[in-house]
Amino acid sequence: MSRDLLPPERRGNHDLPPPPGEHRDRTPPPLDGRAGSWEARHQHGMDPGRLPAAPRRTPTTDPQPDLTTGPRAEPQREPTAGPQREPTAGPRREPTAQPRHELTAEPRHETTAGLWRGLAAEWRRYLRAEWTKLRTATETVWLVLGIVAATVGVGLVVVLNVPCTTEFCGGDPTKTGLTGVQLGQAVVAILAVLAVGGEYGTGMIHGTLAAMPRRTGVLAAKAVVVTAVIAPAAAVAVAVSALTGRHFLPADASWPSVLRATGGSVLYLMLIGLLALGVATVVRNAAAAVGVVLALLFLFPILAAAAPDPTWERHLLQVGPMTAGLAIQATTDLDKLPIGPWAGLAVTAAWAVGALLAAVIALEARDA
Repeated sequence: MSRDLLPPERRGNHDLPPPPGEHRDRTPPPLDGRAGSWEARHQHGMDPGRLPAAPRRTPTTDPQPDLTTGPRAEPQREPTAGPQREPTAGPRREPTAQPRHELTAEPRHETTAGLWRGLAAEWRRYLRAEWTKLRTATETVWLVLGIVAATVGVGLVVVLNVPCTTEFCGGDPTKTGLTGVQLGQAVVAILAVLAVGGEYGTGMIHGTLAAMPRRTGVLAAKAVVVTAVIAPAAAVAVAVSALTGRHFLPADASWPSVLRATGGSVLYLMLIGLLALGVATVVRNAAAAVGVVLALLFLFPILAAAAPDPTWERHLLQVGPMTAGLAIQATTDLDKLPIGPWAGLAVTAAWAVGALLAAVIALEARDA
């Protein structure tokens, strides 16, 4: 490649024409490692087309930044001669305890209160559902009226057939007037059985358990509703029967014992309803449940009457739910009873609680 073909900037300064009146030496300047003319590079075997290399930087002792760990530490300086200034100890700042933020959005007491409010709302929904089902059933009204009619009617018939020619009739007039409770308890058992057995007969129990998944809550709601329906009917029937017995069979009995007999009879009918409810939940058939409840009530007095030994007779009367529970009606000759009034009512309560516990176990163990 001819030198004349190179651009002026690639040529050496000696190729340019000197200005007028000035003479320029055409001796090529010495090579210095950084730049040179084209002829010098060509004479020394250098590539004429390569640009001159950049000047090399000599290493310095300045601290260089470290791209990974940050700037390097400066070299320690040697101590200089002279008085040294001791560092003064300033007041030490104690770390302040910052308040710890709880993860919960509400305090514990508010969360507990919200839980209880939710359970109360659910419980009200269960009660409302069971009350609607029992109230809208056609047989409920007739059974409630049957409790009053059977208890008062039988008691009135028995009272009118007891002869009394003196001012104060003998025996126990209050217990005689409450004889109709033995028939009224059968109507109570039928009402309680239909509260559960009717749903099993129609298959409605599956919808009930699907809408209200807490099965124990469903059973508890049924028990509360059935007891709430039985209680006023039993109170009216027992009160009328006791007043009828006191009117037609006057006796010299204390009012506390009369009140205990009437109030205890109301509690007895309520316990019979709970017993029938538990049995119906276990059996799951209305007719079979009514038969089982009536057998439990009347089997023990029949066996006691057929027992040849008086001890066995006494024991059978003590453990039977009806014979033990009706001891609460006695107002005279309490020492001749096989079991005390309140102890007998406790036996009936134990039967009711046992039936409800068996119902809870059966309801949780089965599909429906």
